[in-house]
Amino acid sequence: MQLAKSTDSILRLEEIAQRENVSSNFLVQILNALRSEGIIQSKRGKHGGYFMDRNPEDISLYEIIKAVNSGVVADVTVKDGDSAEQVASIWKSISNDIDDLLKKTSLKDMMGNEDTYMYYI
Repeated sequence: MQLAKSTDSILRLEEIAQRENVSSNFLVQILNALRSEGIIQSKRGKHGGYFMDRNPEDISLYEIIKAVNSGVVADVTVKDGDSAEQVASIWKSISNDIDDLLKKTSLKDMMGNEDTYMYYI
């Protein structure tokens, strides 16, 4: 989200980690996975950091999840037992539904509309 909000600039690892309140060691693993899938890019050097390689509206949440985690719902293999095949079939269906929803949702959708105002009562 931080890189998507800052499409016109390069963000340092430490800056992103601080904004999102995560450790730099954990974050670099995520950023490397996203970079290897061509979702983001990095630049070395004094003015280096990370930046978006594509427009947020062209990146699905499915691509992001796939880059970072191979599957939201773990694959279930049929094991011995009376219910195993039925349980595996249901989990496969749920996994497919989640994948379809993630494919239809872009990073831009996740960002929301920053022009809207938040009113507190």
